[in-house]
Amino acid sequence: MDFKKIIAAILLILGIILVVYGFTHLNSLESQLTRALGQKDNDSIGSIVVGSISAILGLYLILRKR
Repeated sequence: MDFKKIIAAILLILGIILVVYGFTHLNSLESQLTRALGQKDNDSIGSIVVGSISAILGLYLILRKR
């Protein structure tokens, strides 16, 4: 494996971890109470968005033909 494929695999793995963390945090009791009190929970949404972008980029770099 060349260096670009290793970076792509790391991006994919970190992206998946961030998405799982974001969904876990979004469903936590603390997050639900925060949203029930009218405040926004930016940590979980940010983790899901950044993780999704990272995972998609990593998958694209792995599947690219060059």
